[in-house]
Amino acid sequence: MKYTTVLWDFNGTVVNDVHIGIRAINKMLEKRNLKTIDSVEAYHRVFRFPVKEYYRLVGFDFETEPYEDLAVEWVKNFTADEISLKLNDGFLEVWEHLNATGVKQMILSSSETEMLNRQIALLGLSHKFDEILGTGDIFAGGKIEMARKCLGTEVKNTVLIGDTPHDADTAKAIGADCILYAGGHASFASLSSRGFRTVRHLSELIPLLT
Repeated sequence: MKYTTVLWDFNGTVVNDVHIGIRAINKMLEKRNLKTIDSVEAYHRVFRFPVKEYYRLVGFDFETEPYEDLAVEWVKNFTADEISLKLNDGFLEVWEHLNATGVKQMILSSSETEMLNRQIALLGLSHKFDEILGTGDIFAGGKIEMARKCLGTEVKNTVLIGDTPHDADTAKAIGADCILYAGGHASFASLSSRGFRTVRHLSELIPLLT
């Protein structure tokens, strides 16, 4: 095998949750008479890490409402809809291929650990990963420091599979390779400029991983 460890991002990579995330933020925007996000393309133009910057770009005023309060509201909206979560097409195919060849598979997510574990269980994935790494809060500040703390900065024979430029930055920070998936929270154009291979479908991963 080319890699001995695969780090899976969760939101947008393993799970298809873009539309749920858009619905959650649009409820908040409508409540405040702010312009809503009307398409995935429009969402891709504004979504970014840290997520606080994304909230600012869509029009929230942190002097009126602290980001922390807004994040709590978003999580409430999102979790109310989490029963709609579905796996991205091709994920199980890739997981089964890697599992058959003995590759270690881990989740590396900026989601809060309790919420992450609940959603993984909801999707029937609890026993499919060797380790699940989430964060200690719901504020989605990013996962570079968490990845450094848990994995170090000299990761060998490891690839991170993610769907945002932040995943590329995280991979670089820990010395891992990276493959980006343009079916989640960022566009193909924004991902392909990051210096790593970008795929449009998860099934394309199999020859790249072996």
